[in-house]
Amino acid sequence: MYPIKTVASLTGLGTETIRAWERRYQAILPKRNVNGRRYYSQQDRDRLTLLAHLTREGHNIGKIATLSDAQLQDLLNRSQQKQSLPLHFSEQIIKALSHYQIQHCEQLLKKALIANEPFRYVTDILAPTLKLVEILCHEKKLTVGQEHMFSALVKRILLSMINNLQSYSVNRSGMLLATPSGESHDFGILMCSLLAAEQHFNIYFLGADTPAKDILQAAKELNCEIVLLSLTEYSLEAVTFREMEKIIVGSACENLRIWLVGEGIYGWLEHQEDIPDNLELIDSLETFYSKAMRARA
Repeated sequence: MYPIKTVASLTGLGTETIRAWERRYQAILPKRNVNGRRYYSQQDRDRLTLLAHLTREGHNIGKIATLSDAQLQDLLNRSQQKQSLPLHFSEQIIKALSHYQIQHCEQLLKKALIANEPFRYVTDILAPTLKLVEILCHEKKLTVGQEHMFSALVKRILLSMINNLQSYSVNRSGMLLATPSGESHDFGILMCSLLAAEQHFNIYFLGADTPAKDILQAAKELNCEIVLLSLTEYSLEAVTFREMEKIIVGSACENLRIWLVGEGIYGWLEHQEDIPDNLELIDSLETFYSKAMRARA
């Protein structure tokens, strides 16, 4: 069961929005404890996530609030099908990669880049293709070497895009992106860096496996308002828990806002009694993009 603040962070919705949807439209009916506080089940959270995605796509909450979960999912699927590139794109990438045709992979990625805005490029092309490559490598249908070659190519393209979009200004908010010690995967924060650069943040990318003291010092020296951290593994290393505690304590002292992304946040949550006021949970690239837009506004 989740308290309303946790659900708000995971779905990207404000607590007042969730209460309003409940009060006006009966879109969600959470349980309450003996003190009258709302608590939400996993099914409630999944439903709010669907509603959040659909309203961001332009659907009116008053018209979709009474739909069943299945109807909401069907509506979202049809909406996404209209926006996504054909599935054969990923298949072309995999075919080229399986034959070590890395130059052809690069041509395909650059062709898609020209045809899409950064948000769609990241969410509809890069993220799904990276996931597919990871799955096929795990299934021994691609080699570790092929996965590494593709990863290096994607990182090079992402860094080039970020550099093209980035221009520092004292009038822009600063965002620092890193993964704490024990976390070695940085694709999540790389993709978020691109989306934040498009939103005209000053981007400071520290990369993976960064000690807490270095994250806090850099955020202070660079005058960052937001620190984005990524946790990718559900079973976190002991060092990561310790480093996260240092970051949370230090960020409260420095009045930093911490945004936490990645599948590993659920493993981290299991060991937390409460979420600090300055920490927000982000469950998808779409949620991050919406939060970044609101933060800049």
